[in-house]
Amino acid sequence: MVAFDGALDGGQRWAYSLLLVLSGVALGVSGVPAPLYGIYETTWNLSPLATTVVFAVYAVAALAAVLVSGRISDVVGRKPVLLAALVALLIGLGVFLIADNMALLLLARAIHGAAVGSIVVAGAAALLDLRPDHGVRAGQHSGVAFNVGMTVAIFGSALLAQYAPHPLRTPYAVVAVICLIVGVGVLALDEPHTARSDGPIRIAKPAVPAEIRGDF
Repeated sequence: MVAFDGALDGGQRWAYSLLLVLSGVALGVSGVPAPLYGIYETTWNLSPLATTVVFAVYAVAALAAVLVSGRISDVVGRKPVLLAALVALLIGLGVFLIADNMALLLLARAIHGAAVGSIVVAGAAALLDLRPDHGVRAGQHSGVAFNVGMTVAIFGSALLAQYAPHPLRTPYAVVAVICLIVGVGVLALDEPHTARSDGPIRIAKPAVPAEIRGDF
């Protein structure tokens, strides 16, 4: 309860909601290119295999980030990891904006995979820091944020691609502005993880939490 009381009594009652918004935006960023792949395939003459490779690169980068970002945030804090991941999101969006070949598309997706994986893990840990007695509810809230962010981003990207000029540029520019706005909030966020861990940063071993292990 110390982390929860400290965060809320410190005047940052919006911190929990901000972290949920950040999680939704991160998943939204990952979904923005989905409606655009058909345009990429037509414009650049990409094969279905090429599109599959783009998806796979994102997944590999996200998995790698998931395995290390939690431990990094334990050592350096949640806020630095979230800020670094936000910067990476913006860099990835910048690469999408200038992309004119598959190599840049792969680079952008790899950057976004690493950024989104880091935000999901560090953001979830920060939510537990703020409300340590509401782990199940935090997971439910995160799930809602993920789905809302993904849904809004995909529909928004499709609408912009259909009706706005420069369909391979405008969706990324719009979501970049949203990321910047959320980033201002993260900059103002007090570090929710005050009890830092010592020791080297190691890759986490995948495991099922003890609380839900019986379900498996």
